[in-house]
Amino acid sequence: MSGSLLQIREKPFYKLLLGRTILPLVTILGIGILYVVLMSMVDHKSLPFHIIIVTAALSKTIVITMTTLKRLSKLIKICHSLERLLWVFGLIIIISIFSFATDYACLFQFSHSTFEGVPDYSNSYLYNLYHFFYFSVITFSTVGYGDIIPTSDVARFVVMLEIFLSFFLIVFALANIKKIHING
Repeated sequence: MSGSLLQIREKPFYKLLLGRTILPLVTILGIGILYVVLMSMVDHKSLPFHIIIVTAALSKTIVITMTTLKRLSKLIKICHSLERLLWVFGLIIIISIFSFATDYACLFQFSHSTFEGVPDYSNSYLYNLYHFFYFSVITFSTVGYGDIIPTSDVARFVVMLEIFLSFFLIVFALANIKKIHING
């Protein structure tokens, strides 16, 4: 089969994948933009910002979980290759990790006492986002090096949400791997 014909046959799957994950992508992007606006334009010390972050993290966890259960389970049934299945789970994992990294960075910007181990010279939101993306990858993978430590109850709760979501996604992936029909 020629390469161009193969690309034409695969396009609907990737469009379908994007269509199935648009809700969590838009939700996370919207909350990320809200965080940037709140962190740069509003005196976040006067707001109950930790409650806003916990509510947003809980909402994103529910959206990602429901998207995974409802939309991606239907998409997995039509997967005909391991590569496509990896695209599905890779995308949802990246969405989840980035989502929690934004939560951690905002919590840290709100109060530097929410996490220990973040370098003192990291005062910008974007630089902190880099550190917390690393922390989110370590947390999601359940490695837990201990170099960055959540010290507040709010930060610990958001970390528990990420751990719950990572376990859920791994169990979901293992439960659905037998559903793909590989064309021989």
